[in-house]
Amino acid sequence: MIKELDVICIGAALVDIIAKIERHPLDDDEVFVSDLQLLSGGAAANTAYACSKLGLKTAFIGKLGYNDEFGNKIMKDFKEVPLDTTLMKYSKEKITGSAYVAINEKGERRIYAYSGAANALSSDDINPEDLVKTKTIFLSSLRNLDPFKKAAKIAKNNNIPIIFNPGMLIIEQGFDKIKELFFNTDILIISRREFQSLFHIGDRNLNERIIEDNAKLLFKLGIKVIIVTRGKKGAIILNSEKSEIIKPMHINQVIDTTGAGDAFSAGFIYGFIRNTSFKFEDLKSDVMIGNFIAGKCIQELGARNGIPTADELRIKSLNR
Repeated sequence: MIKELDVICIGAALVDIIAKIERHPLDDDEVFVSDLQLLSGGAAANTAYACSKLGLKTAFIGKLGYNDEFGNKIMKDFKEVPLDTTLMKYSKEKITGSAYVAINEKGERRIYAYSGAANALSSDDINPEDLVKTKTIFLSSLRNLDPFKKAAKIAKNNNIPIIFNPGMLIIEQGFDKIKELFFNTDILIISRREFQSLFHIGDRNLNERIIEDNAKLLFKLGIKVIIVTRGKKGAIILNSEKSEIIKPMHINQVIDTTGAGDAFSAGFIYGFIRNTSFKFEDLKSDVMIGNFIAGKCIQELGARNGIPTADELRIKSLNR
């Protein structure tokens, strides 16, 4: 079968209400907001947008409120890139979700997310006929696991690689509830904090050896590759035989870390789609691209403004 799409991203599309502040408030405290912006967001939606901007044939599956203001903004912003939104679903019962993001002068953030219609995406919204048209499927940050489980099973039955970036909304549900998804995951992209929470590891105890030891359980479930993102420390890539630290790109000034993980995922997917190889050296290259895209993202406000175009990425590759 000829694949019409490079990747289908499934998950939440939200609107981010971003407040710039000098510091994060203490208990029973108040801080001044120097700037307030309304930007489209949601982890899977951000990754879909970035994949499309990077030149991949990308579709998005998620759920919005029916004809509400936030949903209309999300659809309008998706039109900035050639993103396929024909698989979008709508709810008449719930409004489009939103996230309230506070960012201090160091680029550190606090997020309060209201999933709204996004979490109403159901397994009935996932159609096998749609999913078999793509080369890979990306799942990210949706509290409701049912549509993810169905999509992952469809992918497994049709030899379509699944890339899973859970996010804390999923990780906090515990290993046993996520286990079924892990069985059908090929590549797991997980942040340092999410990895710690999943395995109940204290911050001071987390090092490369601890990550390797705990990753063995995930490999036994069938996961082929694990990437642990660590912010300014780069990422660790592991398979069942080896691991390696991949350094991040140098950043002069961090403006906003919102969406850095989503941008990393998009960069990794871009690299992976080029040859769909599970060879360790090829995957290391994919992680490097992920680090580069994440680095570009955090130098601008919002999750999407710093994402380079496909042409800019080609120029970067030529100059390496």
